[in-house]
Amino acid sequence: RTAAHTRSSDPTAHTMSAEEETKPTEEKKEETPAAPIFGFGAAGGFGAAATFDPSAFASAPKAAAEEGGDDDDAAAAAAAEAECKAEFVPVVKLEQVETASGEENEDVLFEAKSKAYRFTEGEWKERGLGPIKLLQDKDSKKIRVLMRREKTLKVCANFFVKPGTKVEEHAGSEKARVFTTMDCSDGDIRPVMVNMCVKFGSAEKAQTFQDEFEKAMEVMKQFEGEESEEKKDGDAAADALADKVAEAKVGDEEKKEEA
Repeated sequence: RTAAHTRSSDPTAHTMSAEEETKPTEEKKEETPAAPIFGFGAAGGFGAAATFDPSAFASAPKAAAEEGGDDDDAAAAAAAEAECKAEFVPVVKLEQVETASGEENEDVLFEAKSKAYRFTEGEWKERGLGPIKLLQDKDSKKIRVLMRREKTLKVCANFFVKPGTKVEEHAGSEKARVFTTMDCSDGDIRPVMVNMCVKFGSAEKAQTFQDEFEKAMEVMKQFEGEESEEKKDGDAAADALADKVAEAKVGDEEKKEEA
């Protein structure tokens, strides 16, 4: 009875016996092999209890990197499209020069956008697209037709309104008017009589041009006599110059014969 009491009252003995009981179990757990990833058993075959861990092949970090790259590209594109606020000072400063168009002393009687044609070599050839004007000189009161190309401002029609000019509607379009005139738009070429066609955006504009042109012919009738006198004076001066040249040639020939 005393020995039994001694064994039950010894705490060390009780602890050692508990460790002895639990130790084999822990050793058994340590000896248990880990399950193969691809399911290969000890004998080299595919085991039924094999498992596959997809997290080992996850591509989340790469996707995150790609998203970060897209953000960088978008930021770079936005920076490239940003408005440039840099200021550049020109090396040579050019002064503004005012150029005269030749229309400063004229009043505009009619103006409309149109397309002009000339009948040459058996067909209508385009002269240009731009505004056509009826201009009256403030001093002489003479009226002329002027047309410039809208982009280059090059003259493609320039002539005085001549009384008796027949303005007619084009047979193929009510928006166009045809007439014959002495055009002087080609400054380096001697003016000749040409057939011209002017086409407008509407039939109303074409009719207004014809009405204003006919009114201008009435105004220009008062200058017909003056033009004839000018022509006579010019012809007389040309004849006098030709006579002087002929006399000089005759004098030179007589001197040669005497020598």
